Amino acid sequence: MKRQPLSKPVSIIALGLALAVVAAVVFLQHAPSALTLEVPDARYELLPNQGLTAGVPIAIQLGPLTLFEISDPMAGGAGATRAKQVVESLNEVVGELAETPGRVITIDTGADGGMPRILQKETADAEVAQEIVAVTSDDMILSETEDAKLLARIWAERLTDSLRLLLFGSPPEFSRDTEFGAALDTLHGNAVRESGTVTTDALMKSYEDLPSDLQEALKAFPPLPPPAELDTGAPPS
Repeated sequence: MKRQPLSKPVSIIALGLALAVVAAVVFLQHAPSALTLEVPDARYELLPNQGLTAGVPIAIQLGPLTLFEISDPMAGGAGATRAKQVVESLNEVVGELAETPGRVITIDTGADGGMPRILQKETADAEVAQEIVAVTSDDMILSETEDAKLLARIWAERLTDSLRLLLFGSPPEFSRDTEFGAALDTLHGNAVRESGTVTTDALMKSYEDLPSDLQEALKAFPPLPPPAELDTGAPPS
């Protein structure tokens, strides 16, 4: 699966480093399109293995969109166990969100020494949370980054904006500065022009009518710049 660069990597990196916690509220209780959109299914797709990790690269998808890429160890001959768990969690989260809008997708940044996890909560300050996916060191290798928090943030942004569009018919908010977000915005606008409101049929037709580069942006994984490329604002030495 082709990788594409982020449109504005420095601004996104700054956000990722400045904010310890992402609290992306998915809330559209009164959206009229929420009554006309079908609940999207999450699924996974095995990708060509380039031997970057001991596991197998797998794309996690929601409807026609690719959310992120994970490495599945497939230890002991188990078939895509991690991918199946992530997809199961995603489908459960999507179903709960469809029934009870107003839930929160957030990140546990691993302050206790663990890896960042993307969670769903009923409210931002709720103690009970459902884990959707946790970043692993192999995931970081696939994404060519040493910043686990930044990777988790971009995953959470892509997931949140995908849910906003596919479940509630709302344009993207958190990933607008990326090619993925720009393609989502185009998809939303075309669907509105197609039917006057966002429906599942209008979205699917709009997706099929997208130029190939925009379709690819909805399937591609953006690489993350290594820490050496960060703009710290310091004068050059």
